[in-house]
Amino acid sequence: MNKSLERKIKKADSLLRKKQPSKAVTVIKEAIREFPETPYLYYLLGIARMKCCRFFLAKRALEKADKLDPDNPENLRSLGWVKVMLGNLQEGRNDLRNAINLNLTNPLAYLDLAMSYFHFYEFEQGFEWLNRAKALAPKDPYVLYNSEIAEKMRKEADKYSKFDLKLMRKEKLNPRVQKSFRFLMLERFFKNKPLAKEEAEEIKEELELSGLGDKTLIYKDNIDENLTKENIPERRKEIEQALLGLLKESESDFTLEDIKEVIYNERNDNEFSKIISIFDKGQDLDELNKILQLLNDAWNYFPHKCLAGLCPMEKILKHQGK
Repeated sequence: MNKSLERKIKKADSLLRKKQPSKAVTVIKEAIREFPETPYLYYLLGIARMKCCRFFLAKRALEKADKLDPDNPENLRSLGWVKVMLGNLQEGRNDLRNAINLNLTNPLAYLDLAMSYFHFYEFEQGFEWLNRAKALAPKDPYVLYNSEIAEKMRKEADKYSKFDLKLMRKEKLNPRVQKSFRFLMLERFFKNKPLAKEEAEEIKEELELSGLGDKTLIYKDNIDENLTKENIPERRKEIEQALLGLLKESESDFTLEDIKEVIYNERNDNEFSKIISIFDKGQDLDELNKILQLLNDAWNYFPHKCLAGLCPMEKILKHQGK
């Protein structure tokens, strides 16, 4: 491998491990300009963009990787998952199945396929694939963690009739709901932080591809001027009370501690969609938007293990202090 290419890949990998996917995108795009026919760079670009919640742009990069390196199981697995996130269930699941056929020993492909069913209340098929993942990796913490989430999701769904679940599934696939969900995911990632020009251009393009080109883009910090480290705990308590009320109203078997645990141990952006699945019961769009905003606030104000126990807002204030 070319030494310059190797250095750039190592730098991008390092940034991804440090939870800095936006910076990784910049490094990878620089590498692509120098090595435009390297499939692994497009794969990395797709992963980094997914972590930035830029799902349409991630799909474009992963499709390029697949074109340059056909039948690569890891490319297909990631491409399949991003299609699921974009609501293209059949295509996404087909790609995930193809990834499994190409590599029968990767438990993550089985797990991704299982979660694609759980998110849409199809538990029989979901557990079929989840059990295969557990058979391959019975002690893997990530597999076991997702298994616990799936069990709780099934318990929640048992409160509803098959007819109700069908309606909820239909509403979840509603293009308007999908569009709102994608915007909240993207907004959660880029809001309350300054944007470099290239990053702002990527977000603008993602919004246009999502049919959200009319949304206002924030080019600078828009944190409340009165926000301080001292009043973050107060805001956190307000969010906790609102979540407790929402859990009580929905008669959920999930607890506030379950939500905190998912946020604290987050590994990727799929974790946010898991929390949304707890409350997504086919509400109208306005009600769902309110729930998404509350969960977005919880993500920003609750501690994350990957941030050394701080919440994103504390990290932003710390950065501003420097």
